[in-house]
Amino acid sequence: MKTSGKVAIVTGASMGIGRAIAIILADAGYDIVCADVAALDETTEAVRSRGRQALAVATDISDAQAVAQMVEQTMNLFGRIDVLINNAGGPLAGVRTIMPNSQEEFFDVMSQYVFENVTETDFATIFSVNFYGHVNCIKTVLPIMKEQGSGNIINITSKAGMMKYGVVPGMIAYGSAKAALTRFTEVLAFELICSGSPVRINALSPGMVAVSYHEKLSDEEKAMFRKPEDIGMSLLKILDEANLATGETFTEDYTTWHEELSSPTRQ
Repeated sequence: MKTSGKVAIVTGASMGIGRAIAIILADAGYDIVCADVAALDETTEAVRSRGRQALAVATDISDAQAVAQMVEQTMNLFGRIDVLINNAGGPLAGVRTIMPNSQEEFFDVMSQYVFENVTETDFATIFSVNFYGHVNCIKTVLPIMKEQGSGNIINITSKAGMMKYGVVPGMIAYGSAKAALTRFTEVLAFELICSGSPVRINALSPGMVAVSYHEKLSDEEKAMFRKPEDIGMSLLKILDEANLATGETFTEDYTTWHEELSSPTRQ
């Protein structure tokens, strides 16, 4: 899929899945707005090296005013928004920035956030970034897409929010937020269909993807994880103009969650 003159906003674009998505879309011909609370230089350089424009905007998506300013900068420079990728977040988004050095350390850190231990403030913060932050972005971008008569929104969700799927202890806030995001995606898609809007909204669950601290793992442990760029096929299929899917949650291999839940192996 190649496009030209189209603009995509990618939140959480400084690293991992977000950076991979920005590069995948740049290769597909999109100009990219890179939004994150962390440094964005490496991502913007990668986008520009592919001949596309890149706008870096420091953005805390849990702050509705910051999101509004990011969207305003986007419109001032590009005058349109074709794609919104809601990627920012993580199991401890907003409450911890220090990355663990191993899987064992990750499990130890997460154990501090099981339901009996997690504070109300930390629970609210994790939920806010992983759910309300995405809602803030959609609330701000959706009127622009409606006025354009086109638009595509993808929420990056997680199997941590999937019914009866195994999780790491300590993901109670994160898993709840991702479950809410998945259902939000389905219901908003239905509302858009009912209103006759051409804007599509879907979710993408990338599976077990290696991010920053996974570089420190043993080769055996690394083999358990996919690379962030491996989601490219599903991402581009969702965005394909010939694809009319909306309200679905897709996996990294473009299977829908509904198909996966009905599989005999899930019974």
